[in-house]
Amino acid sequence: MPSASEFQMTLIGPYKGVDAAVFRQVARELNCHLHFVDAVFDEAVELAKRLSPDSCDVVLSRGVTVDVVKAHTSIPVVPIDLSAWDVLQVLQPYAGRVRKVAFFRYGLPLPGLQRVGQVLGMEISEYLYTTRNQMRLKLMQLSPADVDLFVARGNLICQWADDRGFATLEIVDGEISARRTLFEAVNVAHARRTERQRVARLEAILNAVEEGIVAYDARGQVNLVNPAAESLLKCSRKKATGRHVRSIMPGAFPPDHVTAQEPEHGRIQTIRGTTLVINRIPILFQGRSMGTVCSFSDARRISRAEEKLRTSLKAKGFTTRYSFEDICTCSPSMQHLKEIGRLYASTNASLLICGESGTGKELFAQSIHAASERADKPFVAVNCASIPEGLLESELFGYEEGAFTGARRQGKAGMFELAHTGTLFLDEIGDLPLPLQGRLLRVLQERELVRVGGTQVIHLDVRVLCATHQDLRSLVEEGRFRADLFYRINVLSLYVPPLRERPEDIMELAVTYLEAHLDNPPPDEELRRQLRPPLLRHTWPGNIRELLSIMERLAIVANHMRQVDDWAGLLARIWEVSVQEAGQKEYGGEPVTLREHLAREEARFIRQAIEACGDDLGKAASRLGISRMTLWRKLHPREGRGEGEEM
Repeated sequence: MPSASEFQMTLIGPYKGVDAAVFRQVARELNCHLHFVDAVFDEAVELAKRLSPDSCDVVLSRGVTVDVVKAHTSIPVVPIDLSAWDVLQVLQPYAGRVRKVAFFRYGLPLPGLQRVGQVLGMEISEYLYTTRNQMRLKLMQLSPADVDLFVARGNLICQWADDRGFATLEIVDGEISARRTLFEAVNVAHARRTERQRVARLEAILNAVEEGIVAYDARGQVNLVNPAAESLLKCSRKKATGRHVRSIMPGAFPPDHVTAQEPEHGRIQTIRGTTLVINRIPILFQGRSMGTVCSFSDARRISRAEEKLRTSLKAKGFTTRYSFEDICTCSPSMQHLKEIGRLYASTNASLLICGESGTGKELFAQSIHAASERADKPFVAVNCASIPEGLLESELFGYEEGAFTGARRQGKAGMFELAHTGTLFLDEIGDLPLPLQGRLLRVLQERELVRVGGTQVIHLDVRVLCATHQDLRSLVEEGRFRADLFYRINVLSLYVPPLRERPEDIMELAVTYLEAHLDNPPPDEELRRQLRPPLLRHTWPGNIRELLSIMERLAIVANHMRQVDDWAGLLARIWEVSVQEAGQKEYGGEPVTLREHLAREEARFIRQAIEACGDDLGKAASRLGISRMTLWRKLHPREGRGEGEEM
């Protein structure tokens, strides 16, 4: 709390009504700066108008002058008031000599006055007035013969009473009044100074923010407008204050919901030619809305800022685009895989994601990062197969100035450093050259690295996720992948099954894509009925990537046709063209091993047999010459391995 010496106080009133010496003495004790002005009525009004909040924290006055001053200044006014104890002290010398007392007082009745009369054996009649004329009228109605003593506070009324022949006693404010009033004045001055400082800070904040701010009460009456709002709304603060918010923000709110009951974000509205993004937050007090704060920004500025942020971060691949909610699936095994992924997101252990190309391994990697405690930190993805071997080391671990010909003068941070505190995703880890595998192992074990050509040890806090479409165990057996590195990155593992092992997702992904990209999509049931047979017959060697590529072509062609009745026929024609363009029997297929090719042909043959038997697995097994259990295992090859192998 500021010391009292910082506060400037002005006492307005007649010198004769207060003990100025006592007030000055108490003010010195409290370290107050107290300025006395001998003025009443019109003089007090003129003085009040000239007072500045910067030079006066609080005004002291008494009687009628209190209301006169209050009406002409914004500075708080503390009244110098009486108490029953003050009256008792004044009248005590007259006990036994005075019986009837007329007590004139401005404003409200004095508590405890009748008790004072009982103690002193006096009959005290209280006369209240609120104006100068009322004071004179009541005095004129009273006869000097009816009272023994006229008591009042104020030089003017006592002078009038004396002129009419009353025995008068003027109450002069002394030490008790001075201490009580000045203590209250210090508290008021402190509260006033604190409030003015708070308002000044708020004003500075409102003036500094680029967002427009408008606040209004529960009736919609505007009471605050900042400079940014003036500019965006093309309306001055003076003109807007006191008006209904609808008049300065036309069309911004629903008819019956001007005052927000719940926070609302992102409302878009064009006002006076400017498109604004508007947020509304209720002002709550004791559970009730007392008004609303409305903030808004020019949509063009938000768009520019978003584009700048996207360019600076996403261009470097430092953020994720997908989460678990983006993994659309109807497959129970994939649902289970998503739950395991969420569990893995809660740890910092290394993770190996296996699966064929196009199954969504990076989608899982991004989702795990987005669900982890590192979600707001960098996500750096590196495809080990796409970077030339000669550059891969410097890209991963960085380099110092002069490390090699063409090195940057300041050196360059590697992907590990860029991913510090976040996640590094090493895709196609099976293609990492053997010489770099040893260095990667050391970084994973020690959580530190040295740049190429450098000597300084750089400590790291990075979670590493790896992915591969290859069988790393076979590569280890062949000596093409280090066993110690395999066990280091395979602390946790996920296997993302190919599309042919989760046929329930084929139709879901295809129909969802078509419904989102067709200009006039047919009924969901019609698409499923016509497309189910050809889509389920295909083995999808390119997995989701191949499926969505075909669906994209189908949507483009269909959108340029007047009407499509035969969706299966259109798909067949598109497929035929795609196969011709690819120069191979199956569109989208990538070079595969003999084992993979035979497995796909076997799966195709089994699907055709099941379709021919009307989806009756028992008949299909008999037709194929195998048991029903064998057929089931061939349809669900991964499920037969057990959870331990999958994980």
